[in-house]
Amino acid sequence: MNVQTYIPKEPLKEFVYSIHFISGNESGTGVAFPRMHQVIIINLGSRFSSSDVYAPAANAVVRETGSAVWINGKQDDPFLLGNTGVTAMYAIGLKLGMAPYFANLPAIETNNLALEAESWASYEIFELQQQLLECDSVAAGFLLIENYLLRLLKGKDLSDLERVKWLGRAMHTQTVGEMCRSLGVTRKWLRSEAQHYFGGSVKNIQGIIRLNRTLMTIAEATTGTSRPVNGGNGSLSSLHEYFDQAHFIHDFKARTGITPLQYRRLCRQFPFIAKTPNFIAIPRETFLQFISG
Repeated sequence: MNVQTYIPKEPLKEFVYSIHFISGNESGTGVAFPRMHQVIIINLGSRFSSSDVYAPAANAVVRETGSAVWINGKQDDPFLLGNTGVTAMYAIGLKLGMAPYFANLPAIETNNLALEAESWASYEIFELQQQLLECDSVAAGFLLIENYLLRLLKGKDLSDLERVKWLGRAMHTQTVGEMCRSLGVTRKWLRSEAQHYFGGSVKNIQGIIRLNRTLMTIAEATTGTSRPVNGGNGSLSSLHEYFDQAHFIHDFKARTGITPLQYRRLCRQFPFIAKTPNFIAIPRETFLQFISG
């Protein structure tokens, strides 16, 4: 699988982390764990599908994307992403809270599904997809996407942008009560704001943020791309403010369906996971056999 990355310039950099072009002749199939970011996909290759990763293949309900362009919202449950053909797509990684500036709908409406562009974008995005199909280079495609997104932002009311950016940062370190006091708002108002811009309640988003940090820390420590956790011998429950080992294991398994040690074993077996800690390029049967062993 080949991944090419473009980091947008200002002012788009305030809204978008990065734009990726992902391609390859091998199957674009893998296990996806919960994540908190919204991603706009412009597909130029074979169609993707999703299904319950823990259901036997014969019983799994497969949902195929019906459009060439969609947005993946916050994902609370693990799933199997499938593609039996050629992978070729642009993936636009939106910063936390920025989905409503591009999708014209609350972020909560994008949750746990591939929401087709017909529901949230004008026909111009399909014209962009056609231009990308005809583009002579990936670099030129990145610029086409950047210009399209900048046009979308023109004329938008950005009066709440600084507050949304502050909330995105505060969710990593502050409690609900602290955020309410800082903004001078009620918990009900904060919940509504979080659902609109981030796709869920503050506590729910914070839980996924914590899980994603944990996935990354374990993956990097296990594959040797960073210093080992606690020198390699410490308790994983020390990660990211879990109350104790039992709480850590319970929360991890509830969100991913596997234990932290099973995830660590996967990281050892598939070192590339350090680059994509919440996605493992592995078929369902291989995954289920691995975690049952």
